[in-house]
Amino acid sequence: MGAARDRIGSLLTFDFTPFDWRDALRGALVTAAVTSIPLIQGNPTAAIPLSIGAVFVAISEAGQPFGTRWRTMLGTSAAVMVAGALGSLLSEATWWAIAVTAPVAFVCGLAGALGKRAAVAGLLALVTFAIYVGIPVQMADAAPTAALLGLGGLVQTIATVVMGVLRGQHRAASNDVPASSTLKEKLSDQRFLVHATRLAIVMTLATFISQNMSLAHPYWLPMSVAWMSRPDHDDTVNRVSHRLVGTVLGLIVVAVVDVLFTPEPAGFLALSLVGATIAIAFIWANYAAAVTGVTIWVIALFGMVGDPVLSTIDIRLLATVAAAGLVVLAIWLIPGFHKRQRH
Repeated sequence: MGAARDRIGSLLTFDFTPFDWRDALRGALVTAAVTSIPLIQGNPTAAIPLSIGAVFVAISEAGQPFGTRWRTMLGTSAAVMVAGALGSLLSEATWWAIAVTAPVAFVCGLAGALGKRAAVAGLLALVTFAIYVGIPVQMADAAPTAALLGLGGLVQTIATVVMGVLRGQHRAASNDVPASSTLKEKLSDQRFLVHATRLAIVMTLATFISQNMSLAHPYWLPMSVAWMSRPDHDDTVNRVSHRLVGTVLGLIVVAVVDVLFTPEPAGFLALSLVGATIAIAFIWANYAAAVTGVTIWVIALFGMVGDPVLSTIDIRLLATVAAAGLVVLAIWLIPGFHKRQRH
């Protein structure tokens, strides 16, 4: 009962310490700008990587002091670009995609040893890789995809820096803390080595299942695994519960909007921006709320290019539950940090 109360408590806990509504609004407005242009020009598929780059880079820097933002944002942009290009290259090569998933997931999982923001960049890169390996609509080749992802991130970065200067944030003292350990010591942290290994195994299994079962949205299962996985046992269980609740809420919102309004591409664009705003605003305040936003954003983004919504709600929910089962099973079956933590 105590554990259940803790899970429920975490779902209802909101930490608004790093929250700034102006940053969330800026992130949404930039995303709206970079997404609307290709849609107006009649090229909606180009809007997807632009939106992914802009939203993921905004998520990565949320709550940071001015002095470290641009470095985090550029690093995340680079990671997302590489992941998107690689995923695009492998999207038509099923067995190569399955094989390459393991080292990609290992590297992205190990990135967490470098710090909290590096962990977020690794997560977002892995999610991007999963999306482009199993993307449900025809997209551009790897190089244009990477360029559009980077452009979305770059525009978001420039807007953040300009807004920070206008608000006088560049005059504030830096809160950077000098690193107390070497890069080699960080990367040899056993907790993250175990996490990276476990993530590589589960992501490969999820990719294998999604690619060989002809799922309507083969990216959803491995993407959900990436969002849920954490180095620690308790953090992972919390993340799973937040992901399940947030996904259900997001699916309900999208389904209701689709039934009541039957949106055109412009309507789906507006809905995706609502989701993006929620995701950016709540990513550090409450993960379930952020997942609700991410779910709305992703489904509406693909709905904008004609991907069905209502007919795929059930498979998305089932894939999320399956991902939760894989992640929870992995932390118990694969020896790791949770044993030492409980000891």
